[in-house]
Amino acid sequence: MALAVTVTKHWDDGKILHVLGTITASGSYTTGGDTLSFANSKIKSASVPLFVNVVGSAGYIYSFVPGTTQATGKLKVFAAPGTAGPLAEISQAAYPSGVTGDTIQFNALFVKLQ
Repeated sequence: MALAVTVTKHWDDGKILHVLGTITASGSYTTGGDTLSFANSKIKSASVPLFVNVVGSAGYIYSFVPGTTQATGKLKVFAAPGTAGPLAEISQAAYPSGVTGDTIQFNALFVKLQ
């Protein structure tokens, strides 16, 4: 259960803070999703993300589930279609090498800190 967020770019358009970065997975996955915290000094907002898109290149499907704070969101991971049925969540176990070795990128939008 370890997901690390690295912010690579961030900017605001006057109202919304745009954040781009990468996610690195290690350890074990928890059924229902692992905690994905956006509590990061480069994110100048205290709001829960308005929108998060997470994509990888290894065929896994990633889905962000907002929490009640920036630190309590969840990232659900689904097996590539056709490997374990249509969009089956991966099992609670050590992350598969396809996830730990994946290039996982995110785009998140936050209310700009006033």
